[in-house]
Amino acid sequence: MSDLISLKEAAEILGVDILFLTHVIDVGDVLPSLPVPKDFREIVFTTDDIERFRLEVARRRFTNFKADYSDVYQQDERPGARGLEFGPGWEGLLRDYADGLRALNAAGGRSRLGWGKEKFGALHLYSDYLLATESAVINLHREAYRASLQTCQECGAAARLRFGHSVCLTLCDRHKHLVGEPDPARDGIILDVSAWTREHGRIAE
Repeated sequence: MSDLISLKEAAEILGVDILFLTHVIDVGDVLPSLPVPKDFREIVFTTDDIERFRLEVARRRFTNFKADYSDVYQQDERPGARGLEFGPGWEGLLRDYADGLRALNAAGGRSRLGWGKEKFGALHLYSDYLLATESAVINLHREAYRASLQTCQECGAAARLRFGHSVCLTLCDRHKHLVGEPDPARDGIILDVSAWTREHGRIAE
């Protein structure tokens, strides 16, 4: 058993931080071969595990998307630059959005996706585009946003916005544990934070 790899060593091999790796394990779709202990610091990996987790890291970094859509995706490189900061379950929505940009560009537009994030359980994408295509790009943004509130950001299955006491995420039944204990005052009641705050005259933080 001397060839087992510690959590810290695995994170270094995979080029990720420990929090990223423990989140992947917490999601539960890709797990080490040996049982996961209650104390995450005691998690160990085999060399075969490392290869499986390497594939998962690539999926969560949207490696295939970036290669397939290099014509319409150019990562923001300005100060404070950001990337694609959301779960892999939304890759289908991301591809639909990028296909929409491609269609606009084929018709003479010029638009490129720069980055995106999850906020209050919804997908927010940010692009540069010609003013002439502004309304079309905004419609693509709205469709991605709307669809994300019905799609699990971890696996892409049908989902809804779920509220824990400290976080809200759009998740399916299989991944709902990621928000912790549901907050009965909001879970199942607020299904779109932005719409709810507008309706109640509040400002989303």
